[in-house]
Order: sequence, then structure tokens, then C-alpha cells
Amino acid sequence: MTGNQRTAQIAYVLFLDIVGYSRQSTSAQSQSLDRLNAVVNASAAFARAKAADAVKPLPTGDGMALLFFNDVFAPAECALEVCRSLSKSSDPPVRMGIHSGLVQRQMDIAGRENVVGEGINTAQRVMDFGDAGHILLSAQYATWLQQFDDWLPRIYVLGDGTAKHNQVVSLYNLFGKDFGNSKTPTRINSVPGAAKNSPAASAAAVTPQKVALLYRRNLQPDEKVLHTLEEQLIACGHEVFIDHQVKIGVEWAAAVEERIRKADAVIAIVSPRAMQSEMLEFEIETASDQHAKTSKPSILPVKIGTEEMIDGVIGAIIRPLNTFVWTSAEDDHKLCVELLSAINEPIKPSAEPFKLEPVGGAIPPDSPFYVRRVVDQEFQQALQDLESILLVKGARQMGKTSLLAQGTRQAKLAGWRYGMTDFQKLNSSQMASEEHFYKLLAATLARQLKFKYDFETEWDPIFGANLNMETFLRELLDSADEPVVWFMDEVDKLFLAPFASDFFGLVRSWHNSRSTEPDGPWSKLTVVIAYATEAHLFIQDLNQSPFNVGRKLELDDFNIQQVVDLNGRYGSPLTNYQDVERFYALLAGQPFLTRRALDTLATGKYDFGTLIEDADRDDGPFNDHLKRILVSVSRLPAVVENVQLMLAGKTSSSRDAYYRLLASGVIKQGRDGHPVFRCELYERYLRRHLV
Repeated sequence: MTGNQRTAQIAYVLFLDIVGYSRQSTSAQSQSLDRLNAVVNASAAFARAKAADAVKPLPTGDGMALLFFNDVFAPAECALEVCRSLSKSSDPPVRMGIHSGLVQRQMDIAGRENVVGEGINTAQRVMDFGDAGHILLSAQYATWLQQFDDWLPRIYVLGDGTAKHNQVVSLYNLFGKDFGNSKTPTRINSVPGAAKNSPAASAAAVTPQKVALLYRRNLQPDEKVLHTLEEQLIACGHEVFIDHQVKIGVEWAAAVEERIRKADAVIAIVSPRAMQSEMLEFEIETASDQHAKTSKPSILPVKIGTEEMIDGVIGAIIRPLNTFVWTSAEDDHKLCVELLSAINEPIKPSAEPFKLEPVGGAIPPDSPFYVRRVVDQEFQQALQDLESILLVKGARQMGKTSLLAQGTRQAKLAGWRYGMTDFQKLNSSQMASEEHFYKLLAATLARQLKFKYDFETEWDPIFGANLNMETFLRELLDSADEPVVWFMDEVDKLFLAPFASDFFGLVRSWHNSRSTEPDGPWSKLTVVIAYATEAHLFIQDLNQSPFNVGRKLELDDFNIQQVVDLNGRYGSPLTNYQDVERFYALLAGQPFLTRRALDTLATGKYDFGTLIEDADRDDGPFNDHLKRILVSVSRLPAVVENVQLMLAGKTSSSRDAYYRLLASGVIKQGRDGHPVFRCELYERYLRRHLV
């Protein structure tokens, strides 16, 4: 792979879950998971892969995903061993799905290595069709397994099922006399009249795609790779076109062009000598021209060898694309799996696209366009546990306010009392006096919670603002049994106030009072603080700060799978994975930009090619957002200098400029600890104006 896909690889994924898990009691759930974990750990196939560091287990709540590498048999062997071990009536009912496909390693919000990708998603969708005891296989995985005599008699064609986003999944059932479930799953539409394990049945179980194979004739190993791909594509039920199928003559060129333009996918076999072919150049140009007009066909370049691509028309078209690599016959299997993974899961429009919403500002809690990230689950659980302080950190337009809106919804459904203080709404006069500021906070909170408090008699200046605020809050908490959740948004504005350290010290004291005053009301108070700037730059005494005792929840950009999911909610204006990858390379999952771009495509304001080309223009689709970024960067000379140094490939020693750019969302910390631009779009735009 090239570009941002270097970490992508093939995994053979076994997805397992416990049927009926959500209906079990908490203790029964724990016992079921313990039993499943023990059985998996006892599997010889799993133990062998674990010893070779060739398996990555991922917990999923009600089960797990096991990602095996290097061994195509491992997931099937593990599934059989698990199935045979779970033979007691007291054992949890389990269903399983297996698929081979691309996955990619990335860091999650907690800094742990995670894995995402089509391989995992499809394995889960395959499993979802099963009932208790089923071991279901995707057509792609079944095709490989059927090539071995030991497995062929155990694999049976089921037919097609329709999964999320109207994805048609072709399914096979793996079972024998002492493992699996021989019954047809209740969610499967069987293939009428198809004989089990017959070639016709295999073809019927696959959603055919029209695939054109492009190559230069009489070159090796190009033709060998061509025939390998042709054989596997046909075996999987795809309709394959190669130009040697048409007799060269007057109508030959027109027929070749027509078949390329009507293809769903074009696989171009490219070697250094092939790139000198004018015919191959014409064919790839034709595919590129058609893709620019209709987003089809997908162009899947297969690079032969390790040499760099030669400059020219073919190189210019292929270089930005996701490239597949073949170096020797050992790559045959890997290459076929990768290409089938790209072809077999096209992105399809949703049957009923959601009504579009304006993009900008907080996303309503019930919006179909709200994307749940890893941090959402942790935030929801921390609220449920009524932890004392939750710190929601994220750069500008990363979704902090939207996450807080999810929290207010949760509090409302739970029957708790809750209030929201948006510090961005306070003007400078309201924050000039500590006494006035605290009294305003208390009065606003009292109004939201419909709590009557006599400020004339109870708020006594002799005690000072801090003690008055604490007395007010104590009485508020004592006034009812329900917990109180206090959401504070845009807290950065408070950092520069002269009394900021005193206020945050007071919040910290409420956390401490849970321990020092166990009979007090403080266990009923949860404070949620949303901010963007590094707090330690402004808080004088970190030992009196809530920022080093609260639960830290940091918002990250969308990953590529979340972008695919959101694309489906917009009616899939990105119609193939190559476009998704280019889209993701431009915006890197920045939440606001991602929504803005998908909305722009869904409403027809831009087509995909124009969006990519005009993205950094001052009159382009992101012009208002980018102009604000430029203004933010240009305010201070040190910040401008920092950006210019980054554009020149150098680093700056100004920590203040670094943190300002971090808070504004222009940059982020790379995996190596060095700052990088948040996305390609920002780098392109700032280079245009500051270099």
C-alpha cells in the first residue's frame, strides 16, 4: 500500500457474540463472558497464533473480534474448537462470522492501539445474520477455504442477506456433525434451486460486478498476474472483461472504451515497462475520465515490483490512488483478497436518506448525523456513575458542545436535575467583578433548575464570593434527592479572569468534599467542563485545580470507518472507497469539515472532483471556515512564524504559539510527538497565503 494506507493489511477476522446477552442480568453477563473468554483462550488455534504474535483480540462488549494474520485457516479452526467446547446446556449461546479483508491499525482516544477497517465491519455483518450456533462465512473467505479438500465438504451456500446501508452480503454456512448449526438462519433469503456447493450456487451467492482488467500484452509477470486475477474474479461470480476478448479490428477500440466506461471497477496492472504503453495510457485515461463524470468505475492500480512509478500520464492518474502491490507469486493470495475486498463492498446509497440539517454549531442530541466516537461511551458511563468532574477537551469545532448536548439528554432521561453555563455568552462586564460573576452563576443555575433562593438575605458579602457560592450549591443539592449535573461550556474564556484560579479551586474542593464530608451532599454533584486550551498554562496552582483530578475525555477526529458511516446517512455522495480515501486524506476526519463537505456533495453544490480541486480556494466550499482560520493564525507574529516554519518542514520553540494553534484546531500532535497540520486542507490553504 502507499500513502496513508501503509499500515493496512489483510486480516482473517472471526467475530463472536453471545446471543441474548442484553437480556441477561449483570451477573449472568459477567459469567457468560468469563466462560467465552476461557474457551477462546483454550483454543489451540488461538494459542498458536497468540504465541506467534499473529492475532489481535478486540473486546466488543457482548463478545469479541479475533483478527488473525498470516494463517487463512486460523479463524475457521478456532471457530470449530470454540463451538465444540461450548457443548454444555449451561454454556452461553454463541454465533460467529468470518471474513477476510483489509484492516488498519490506529491509536484510539485513550492512546491504545486499535484496529478498524472493512475486514472487521464485514465480519460483524456476516455474524449478525446468524442464530445461536451458526458459523457463517463471507463469500470471499469461503472462496479461499473451498480450495482445500478438508474444508470443502463442510461449507454450504446460504444465499444473500441485506445488511446495513443496503449492503448485499453473500453468505455460506460452516457446519458438521459435531459443530455449527445446519439450519438456515432466519434472516437469510435462500437461493432458490441452488445445489449446495455447486458452481452455479457459488455464482448465485455473489453480487456480480463488471470488472475490466487493463494490462500491456506480452509482458511478464504482468500476464501471469492478469490470469491469476481473472481466475479468482470469475470464481467469485464477477463479470470480467479483458481487451483480448475482442478481436482487433475497426470496432475494437470503440468496444474497449465502452466496456471500460460501463465497468464497476477497473484493475490496471502497471509495471515500469507497461507504463510506456500508449494503449494502456489511453485505457486508464478513459477510466479516469469516466470516474470524474459519474464516480465510476473505481480505479484499482496493481503495481508490479518495487520500482518507483515513471512520471507521465499513467503515473499522474495512479499516484494519488490507493495502490496494490505485487512483487512475487507469494503475493497472489494477498493481492486477490485485497482487490476482492475493494470490489465486493461498494458503497451504496441509503434507501431513505435522512433530511439534511444545517451544518454548523452544536448537533441536536437526536440528530441522525451525530457520530458516536469512542469517547461517547466513556462519557456516558462516567455520567451514569455520577463521577465528580468530567473534563471534555477538544479543539475548536471538534464537537464538545454536541457531546455536552448528549449529556443533557442523558440527564433528562435519567430524571436528574441539570443546568448549562456557556461562558461564551458572558460579556466582559459580567466577568469584571468576582462577586458579580459568582452571583450571576448561582442565579442562572437557580433559574434553570427552578430553585428558589433568597439572594437578598442569603448571599452575604461578608463571607466572600467563594463561600456564598458553596452555601448556595449546598442548599441546592439538599433541596431534592435527585443528582445535579452542571455542564460548563467554553470554559477557556474564564482562564484569563483574575479570579480563575479561585473558581477552579472551588470546583476542586467539591470533589475533595466527597471524601472529607461523606455525609454531605457532594456525591450528588457532577461538574462537566468543556475546554480547548491547555489549562496548565493559566492555572497557578495545579494542586488546587480540577484539571488533574477529573476524568479526562479528549475528542478526536472521525476515523475513516466513521466517515463511511456518515457518508451513508447523507445518501452516499461518496460512491466508492477510492473517493472516501481521497476525501479522508483531504479532511482527515475533522468533524465540522467532514459534515460540511458531505452536505455540499449531497445537495449538489459541488461534485466530488470539483470539491477536491477547489477545497483551498478563497471562494471554495470551505471559504468562511478557512478565512477564520487565517485570521486566527495571523493575529500574533509568533503564531504566523510557527506556521511558516512548519510549512518549511521545521519546528518552532514557541510553546505559546504551539498551544494556541493546538486549541484552534489548526494543528495536532502527531504519533511521533511532533506537531502536524490537522488536515491536508489546512496545510494547502495556509501555504497558499503564508508562503
